[in-house]
Amino acid sequence: MLFMQPSVPALPASLDFHGKTVLVTGANSGLGRAACLHYLQHNVSTLIITVRRLSEGEVVKAEILAQWEGKNEDDQPKILVFELDLSSHSSVTAFAAKLKAEVPCLHIALLNAGIFLLDWKVSPHTGNEMSFQVNYLSNAILSLLLLPLLRSTAEATGPPTPSYLSIVASQKYSDSRITGNPISESTTVFEACNDEKTFQPWSLYADSKLFVRLFVKELATHVDSSTVIVNCMCPGMVKTNLARSLSLPLRLVGRLVLSVRARSPEVGSRVLVYAAGGAGKHSHGQMLVVYENLPVISWIESKEGELMQAKLWRETLDALEKNSSGSIVSSTLHL
Repeated sequence: MLFMQPSVPALPASLDFHGKTVLVTGANSGLGRAACLHYLQHNVSTLIITVRRLSEGEVVKAEILAQWEGKNEDDQPKILVFELDLSSHSSVTAFAAKLKAEVPCLHIALLNAGIFLLDWKVSPHTGNEMSFQVNYLSNAILSLLLLPLLRSTAEATGPPTPSYLSIVASQKYSDSRITGNPISESTTVFEACNDEKTFQPWSLYADSKLFVRLFVKELATHVDSSTVIVNCMCPGMVKTNLARSLSLPLRLVGRLVLSVRARSPEVGSRVLVYAAGGAGKHSHGQMLVVYENLPVISWIESKEGELMQAKLWRETLDALEKNSSGSIVSSTLHL
């Protein structure tokens, strides 16, 4: 593999989000904030941003609107700020309920928020390991909770136009320990991910992104792409504060590598916005890298990978129903 990453072309000028409502989670910095600016530049009408603290969201809102100075105020987008903490099931379900109660339509959901940890950390709200909780489980549950609104929006659009449900993933999923040492049939995914004795620091992030990739692949089989296009994407190595929780020596090494190899958030976020709004039905169930579908690694298509995908799906639906009873039925999945 070449040391330098391939270039990312500018977003197509034809990409137009006028009349669209777009949700971007984790919008306070990095890729999320940069994605918001791209949507703004491509005429988004309503932009919904989520942050862990509302005060941060108001700052981001002001910064985004500042980009509109000198333009036609009649076309100024509406920006809504919602609180969302992905370490908490109750926060996820409360956010989804508030969104559906206050927002009549949702054309695009870009689930960008995530973390990068090397040390073992448990969510105080759920008891789950934090990378698993934030990067995978909360995003999966939120996806399923948002499906009815995304579907109804598509069906009400004339002519019918599919909505997008897009989750930020990573090619690093191929480094997951699970691909070399699959979870045994007698152990649940939740048990394996919450076993501190067997965790591997450098695999936590890759494990969580493997689950995202498997979830997107499975969810796409239960959702008609004519109503909701489900995909994920890898923005590549980007200069963000994702690794802010690492020790100082590791952060310094990371900054050196990023300074040489990484894309800027503005460039990396082009991949996010293209996947979540421009990729089309051919991206359904796929991962996009730059603007192309990336084939899955061979393990995913093996018998072990297929069993793991089915197992993860069952446990995810169980977690959804446990934390939001009746949501499986309301999601109207093709089960």
